[in-house]
Amino acid sequence: MTDVRAFKALSLLTTIGVLVVTACTIQLRGGDGPPPTKAEQNTAATSSDLARCRSVTAEEEVGYERCKQVWAENRRRFFGKKYGAAASGHDDSAAGVTPVPKDQSRIPQGYPLPATPEASKP
Repeated sequence: MTDVRAFKALSLLTTIGVLVVTACTIQLRGGDGPPPTKAEQNTAATSSDLARCRSVTAEEEVGYERCKQVWAENRRRFFGKKYGAAASGHDDSAAGVTPVPKDQSRIPQGYPLPATPEASKP
């Protein structure tokens, strides 16, 4: 008989848990929010343009030029300002940057160094 009581208690707890999760989901999901901003509307328009541009070929001059602009805008939004500077020909990303040496602090001290493949060949 105790198995039946345990099953009833477990099913009751599961039902309450599902109801709590559902209530939280509805609350967090929110209702009617503010209308979409201009940027969100622009993103939707750009997404439809990107979908259309997947089938444009270089022979279609008018559509191809528009798609090049759409692709450039999408790259700018994706990569941010840093990409915009590099695209304009001002590539300063490697100027004056010296490589940082590797951190050797995690290598255990007192152990022999691992052999390199070139050194182990006869």
